[in-house]
Amino acid sequence: MSIENVKSVDLRVPQDSLSLGSKDIDFLTKMPVKFIEGNFANYIWGGHYLYSMKGMFYDENTPPAAESWEVSGHKKYPSRILMPDGRIFTLKDLLRDRELAGLILGEAVVEHFGQDFPILVKFIDVHQHMSVHLHPSHKVAKALGEDDPGKEEIFVILDLHEDAESALYLGLKDRVSREDFEVAVSKEENVLGLLHKIRVSPGEIFRIPSGMLHCWTGGSVAIEIAESSDLTYRMYDFLRQRRVHIKKGLVSIDYKCNQDSGLKKQCKRKWETMLTKGLDSIVTHNALRVERIRAGINDKPVNICNRDTFEVLMGIEGAIEIVSLKENWLVHLHKGSSLLIPAKAGDYLVRGIDQVNKNRALRISMKIPTDKEKIA
Repeated sequence: MSIENVKSVDLRVPQDSLSLGSKDIDFLTKMPVKFIEGNFANYIWGGHYLYSMKGMFYDENTPPAAESWEVSGHKKYPSRILMPDGRIFTLKDLLRDRELAGLILGEAVVEHFGQDFPILVKFIDVHQHMSVHLHPSHKVAKALGEDDPGKEEIFVILDLHEDAESALYLGLKDRVSREDFEVAVSKEENVLGLLHKIRVSPGEIFRIPSGMLHCWTGGSVAIEIAESSDLTYRMYDFLRQRRVHIKKGLVSIDYKCNQDSGLKKQCKRKWETMLTKGLDSIVTHNALRVERIRAGINDKPVNICNRDTFEVLMGIEGAIEIVSLKENWLVHLHKGSSLLIPAKAGDYLVRGIDQVNKNRALRISMKIPTDKEKIA
């Protein structure tokens, strides 16, 4: 069967209580889950590129879409699922059922990370400058009494807007002291000049550690991959009258990690070839596992072995066809769309189907610690 984009659905329909039959369980656990499109965060710095990328209607009255929360269990913008009978459930609500969470996420994921969906993946359109901000570490977030955990992020650059700055300001310069930065922030000065400026290009990958100041300037379209957290401390916001978080931000900055000589090594990432042909991976410093599927139009299909954990697939170039080796399903994934592959969906093959573009997708999952790692 194929899963099509939902073009029109009444999102005002109240959610049913979780009363799921065997067919509902099969629908949610034995085949890829496609979420309702348009799960946008309409922040001031966004544009309309994400509507265009997804083939959705927009005009001059359409609010800007800064982020598309593609697969989210977060309470702020949870992903929504349209059931065959018209009911709508959020991913967050579905995972409250322990048995269902085990089938969707995988028992090992639930046992180690709990029933909440552990990651958050987004398409982002940085049409204007973001704020200068940072994300605290797990330890600092807990000490500050936050509901959300801390996080670090992975960004994969997809496109650049024409004639835009398209830069990443990252980490304090070597000769900028803690005192210099605190004085500038207290005076509400533009602090971009205190940070390293990095020109970005499509295809580049950056890791943003927790505690590191950063700001994406207008012009970049990217994928953001992180733990499931919306915890952000703005330090400077270009006088846009939004709330800033100076006190918490100063406590959260990791001044030791922002050194020029090691900045590129610490934050720049590249794809490393894996043993499975057509799969690449990047090094991460948390439980996130980030891989790239390369499915050339004339290449053999890429054989993906299920790890008994959920996977998120995000189309980043061209289009691919995903064929189950266990269940009776087939889906297509295009640039700008995403799927959740449940833990029980089984192994699958990936074929490239776009005759013009390269066919690429991201595969995102969780690394389950070994017994030795748990002891350590």
